[in-house]
Amino acid sequence: MLGRGRETRWGSTPSVADKIAGELENLDTMKNLSAERLVEYAEEVGDFLANKVRLKTSQIRRFLDAVTRIKTKSFGNEGVDFERESILLRPKLAYAAGRQDQVKPLMAVLDPCMRKVKDEDGFLNFARFVEAIIAYHRYHGGKD
Repeated sequence: MLGRGRETRWGSTPSVADKIAGELENLDTMKNLSAERLVEYAEEVGDFLANKVRLKTSQIRRFLDAVTRIKTKSFGNEGVDFERESILLRPKLAYAAGRQDQVKPLMAVLDPCMRKVKDEDGFLNFARFVEAIIAYHRYHGGKD
């Protein structure tokens, strides 16, 4: 597992992405991620992606669009299986990471989150986390 004292793809010591991914692995469900921690993690990851990895928003546009579509589909719709929808997002992010190495740290952070979505509240927390990462990415100088 990344971040446990081993060399990572992003440097000789565990990165911010590795550290946060490890902490997110310990969550029972995504809805248990507090608002304070969500914002703290999002700012750290956004800054890391903008300034260390140099990730461009366009490199993950399709993934962001898919998250937004699920979030929009859920409003007023009782029949959405959020756990299933989250699991099906994983290959979209893997595809983006396979095309561009700069997406891999984001995948390291978001993959445990997608696996921890069990219901609507968890999905909405996940969607807020993705949106916050992108907001902080832009704030810290990330480009399209």
